[in-house]
Amino acid sequence: MIRILQLTDCHLFTDPTTALRGIITWPRFLATLQDIRQRVPDFDWLVLTGDIAHDDQVTTYEAVRDALGDWGDRVRVLPGNHDDRPALRAVFPHCTGTRNEPINFDLTCDPWRLIGLDSQLSGQVAGELGASQLFDLRERLACRPDEPTLLFLHHPPIPVQSEWLDNIGLRDRAALADLLQAAPQLRLIVCGHVHQPIEASLAHAVVLTTPAVGPPFRPRTAEIEIDTRPPGYRILELHAGGRWMTQVLHVTEPFLP
Repeated sequence: MIRILQLTDCHLFTDPTTALRGIITWPRFLATLQDIRQRVPDFDWLVLTGDIAHDDQVTTYEAVRDALGDWGDRVRVLPGNHDDRPALRAVFPHCTGTRNEPINFDLTCDPWRLIGLDSQLSGQVAGELGASQLFDLRERLACRPDEPTLLFLHHPPIPVQSEWLDNIGLRDRAALADLLQAAPQLRLIVCGHVHQPIEASLAHAVVLTTPAVGPPFRPRTAEIEIDTRPPGYRILELHAGGRWMTQVLHVTEPFLP
């Protein structure tokens, strides 16, 4: 069994006292890490699916790296619309590459495969994978059709029933859906960006979004509304035969900020 943790939408700042929409985000991030160490210390991979920093500063990513401590080799990162690729590369060089290209990853976790794709669209809040990444994904999946696969993105490729969020979702989700019709081995798509848990489907895959570590959003709203829920994260357990289980955990006492 492979155990993966997903954290998303931390929205951190170099100044740890800075608030975003009335919520100071650093205490929520540190509380989440404490909660993981207490409740889920045994995991194989920790995936940060974007909007790690809100201020694009190298010093913010350095503070994140330091807070993660000895987990570093088990961490993979994807940029969200608020992240800075060069800063991510400077601080997480082991998993972000060195060239000015999308940040992604492809991991073999027998019997599963984990793929992460970069949906950041420079200068935009909405996301896009683009023709090159979609072509590459098609080729990767075609080469290993029998391997159950999990895809990580920042922007979800589905509508989430909040008009304002659907206007800033993944622009080329129809192209992704067409591609995945020929890839039944892709079982799961796990995303962030919407700051709330949602389950839907796309082609042969189940699509899951995850609560934010930073400010949570109320579901099904015409405009942004901040919720009062504590920070959350997702556990994914991958088994042989393409079986999987998942659970969202919210930070509990005594770690609540």
